Amino acid sequence: MRKTALLLLLSAYGTLAWAQQSQKVRGKVLDADNKPVAGATVNIKGSTGGTKTDADGSFALDVQKGKTLKITYVGMKEQEILVNDASTYSIVLQSGTDLDEVVVIGYGTVKKSDLTGAVASVTGKDLQANLAKSAAGALQGRVAGVTVSSASGTPGAGMSINVRGLSSMGNNAPLYVIDGVFGDINMVDPNDISSLEVLKDASAAAIYGSRAANGVVIITTKGGRKATPATLSVNAYTGIQSLPKKMDLMDGPQWKQFQQDNGYLPTEAQNLNTNTNWQDEVFHTAPVNKVNLDISGGGEQSTYSVSGGYLNQQGILKTTGYKAFNLRTKNTFSFFNNHLRVGNTFLIKSGDRKFSDLTITDILRQNALVPIYDANLVGGYATYAPWMKNLDNPVGVLNLFNRHVYQTDLMLNGYAEVDLFVKGLKYKLNVGVNKTTGRNYNKGDAYTYGTDVRKSFLNESAFFNNQWLVENTLHYDNTFDKHTISALAGYSAQENTNRGFGVGRNNLPLGTDAIDAASPTEQTTSGSLNEAALISQFGRVMYSYDSRYLLTATIRRDGSSKFADGARYGVFPSIALGWNVMNEKFFETAKGTVNEFKLRASYGRLGNQEIANYTTQRITTYGINYLQGGTWWQGASTGINWVSPRNLTWEETATSNIGLDLAFMQKKLNISADYYVRETKNILLGINQPPSAGLKGTPVMNAGTISNKGFELLATYKNSVGELNYNIGVNASTVKNKVKAVTVGNVQEFGGYNPQGEGTITWAKVGYPIGGFWVIQTDGLFQSDAEAQAYKSADGKVIQPNAAAGDIKFVDYNKDGRIDNNDRQYVGSPFPSLAYGIRGGLDYKGFDMAVFFDGMYGNKIYNYTRARMEQTNEVNNHSARLLESWTPSNTNTDIPRYTRQDPNDNKRRVSDRWIESGAFFRLKTIEVGYTLPAQWLSKATLKNARVFLAGDNLFTVTKYKGYTPDLGQSNGDNGTPSGVLTAGTDHGRFPLARTIMFGVQANF
Repeated sequence: MRKTALLLLLSAYGTLAWAQQSQKVRGKVLDADNKPVAGATVNIKGSTGGTKTDADGSFALDVQKGKTLKITYVGMKEQEILVNDASTYSIVLQSGTDLDEVVVIGYGTVKKSDLTGAVASVTGKDLQANLAKSAAGALQGRVAGVTVSSASGTPGAGMSINVRGLSSMGNNAPLYVIDGVFGDINMVDPNDISSLEVLKDASAAAIYGSRAANGVVIITTKGGRKATPATLSVNAYTGIQSLPKKMDLMDGPQWKQFQQDNGYLPTEAQNLNTNTNWQDEVFHTAPVNKVNLDISGGGEQSTYSVSGGYLNQQGILKTTGYKAFNLRTKNTFSFFNNHLRVGNTFLIKSGDRKFSDLTITDILRQNALVPIYDANLVGGYATYAPWMKNLDNPVGVLNLFNRHVYQTDLMLNGYAEVDLFVKGLKYKLNVGVNKTTGRNYNKGDAYTYGTDVRKSFLNESAFFNNQWLVENTLHYDNTFDKHTISALAGYSAQENTNRGFGVGRNNLPLGTDAIDAASPTEQTTSGSLNEAALISQFGRVMYSYDSRYLLTATIRRDGSSKFADGARYGVFPSIALGWNVMNEKFFETAKGTVNEFKLRASYGRLGNQEIANYTTQRITTYGINYLQGGTWWQGASTGINWVSPRNLTWEETATSNIGLDLAFMQKKLNISADYYVRETKNILLGINQPPSAGLKGTPVMNAGTISNKGFELLATYKNSVGELNYNIGVNASTVKNKVKAVTVGNVQEFGGYNPQGEGTITWAKVGYPIGGFWVIQTDGLFQSDAEAQAYKSADGKVIQPNAAAGDIKFVDYNKDGRIDNNDRQYVGSPFPSLAYGIRGGLDYKGFDMAVFFDGMYGNKIYNYTRARMEQTNEVNNHSARLLESWTPSNTNTDIPRYTRQDPNDNKRRVSDRWIESGAFFRLKTIEVGYTLPAQWLSKATLKNARVFLAGDNLFTVTKYKGYTPDLGQSNGDNGTPSGVLTAGTDHGRFPLARTIMFGVQANF
């Protein structure tokens, strides 16, 4: 019996021992795109055993059945796998989109669950739209409350970015911070971005108080990964660009017949049979090519990332284009068991922007009867006849004039961070340098213009912009039971120096390209030097109790050299509160339905110092020269320009924000909403002075108040059905902008866009939006002479005495019996009442597709391009719409009668005839891709590869009659005015191209 019991006991023990023996488990860790995750940590839960994945994401480990594997990787959700009888496992890690996601804020990071401010975060993967030629373009439509619109379609021209409306009459661009250094978003290639955060409210942005009134965009570039073998990534595409639409113009025969029917055909034109289509001659299908290479990896104590890119984009307007090369390196090192950390980012971009100042409206107005070439004329291009409007030959302008901006931007950031002797306390030194050097090149050959011969010329100028930044910060982070505190204190100093000079000469011999080859008898020189400095002290405290109650308090004090002593410093505080309702005990029963529920509220003040240097100082004006006794005397004086008052100080923007964050369905559906009120006081504004004072310029004063109110909504949904994964995201924003007060002088309005001096269209007036359109309204056409004469004021005065049948009837708004600028009415704003973006994507067994729609509603556009095409008082080509002009036999039309004399001033610029709806719905991008199967790639030593076909700006649904309704603030290209008050004005903007492209992405 004892022997039997002993045998049973030994048998049970052997069985138990066998069960506890380890088994070899193999696996592969992938990300959401089925790409291998190298360097992921695979630990056996509850023990010290573990390993890391290799370059292919593979691992092998001895694990007992029933144990749990814990897989972790920075930026991704932790995952646990129960080991069963299987010996092979495939593990997919999702990106860290839960409440513990880390969000970059000013001078640090914070868990998303502890975030109290209005911060929008976009991952590098989202930003790396394969079509994007710039980081600004990749950002378009992704963030509620952030408007990214076209400043010009010229390659390399950049885009207009605005956060939560206009708060200033000056610069409204946000502040860009690239790896801790203030810089230019156009320096960064979208392929190099790891994450991008937009700080929208005062609580989030106040740590950058000095220049944060227009929002802050923080860009973090890609870095390497520790203990990871080198990975080479390639991203390349090639494509073609074309003009999406053409203006409908009269051709040569139509123009001759139309002029003859109306009795205006010149005798000299009767035998002219040329029929030049100027749009076809100057616009063409243009190629675009882009390639990026990236090598990244790291050792046990260091990481590295090196990338390079090249973009070659020809413009759809012939002879224009942009070439740019960029190089970026990023390194980190740790010493003394990671108690000392150092790192650096180096970024250089060199570009060649070739552009033309050809006025787009001149292309549309040049007569089709003018030929392109004339070998008998200087320059070889035909010119207008004496009886025509004096317009340049568009093809001649593109080929005879050569304009470039050569620019090299360099950014260097270095930091050192050390842990001090108190737990959680560390000191960081951050140093940054920005240098921009460039050369403007403007050359023109001699050519015939009408009856004159224009001289050849060469103008060149150089510019050198230097900026250095030094920041010292102390950080303290610690947790005590349920209390978590994060504190920051810092000191910052910054200096900017800008220097430039230029020279020009005429009569440059043909075939030469040097200033000294031209005539010294006609030359110009110029030069400038500007310096500005800023010093700041700042601090922030973030507190969390039990991840339920959140507090953030920030203060920054800035001193700017742009202001005089006594008004130099500004103090910008903010406070924010948050409540994670979902972490309350009473919410436990609802957690299965509502996965996130957080309330946020904040208030703070931000500053703006964007005025010219030396505004409050008397500066010397040179060039006041004279001849005396045959000698050239150089003179200078300090009493030439207006000087702003010495009490001139910062603009201050106070922002209140309330927000709500929700998540449902296991966080598949996420919703974020914000309502804000921004009020800017002491706006910096140039105030016109009486000419009798005899001084130049306009002194800047603190002169008014501007308010913005808006609502923002972002909703995203991600899910899967079997092997089909899909997502959709919608963002929408509204903003109401208003000038609340003008506090200097008696004038309560400031004029803006005034095309060719023919009448001011946009105004900043108290009670209305900045840049609102103020024009005379129209009321159809007079159908008879008698009707025109019967249009009288209350006292019997004929309001439009020169009007006849077919002329426009203008509204006598002020009832004074005549039509003039005093009859202008407010007819709308260039800013939409609703802006939105819709993104969707799906992938299935290697196939993927992504689409992006964007649009605006409620905004207006002033179409000066159409105004010039439809005016009748000059001998130039016209829009084909004039073929529908009113005649006694064609009265059912909105086009007035054709008259060269135009006694009724039907072409009147200050008229709602040229105001159009700017609403549009656009398929901005669509992309279809295929990830090649792994078995296809093994022989090519590729880890993964993807091919894609994409389109940009494919179609736009709009009633706007111009090239494109996407019109932000103009940048001054192609003869267009620039400035805040040019938004929504089409003075002849360079059209946006439609692009089709094919690309490849691969990892080695």
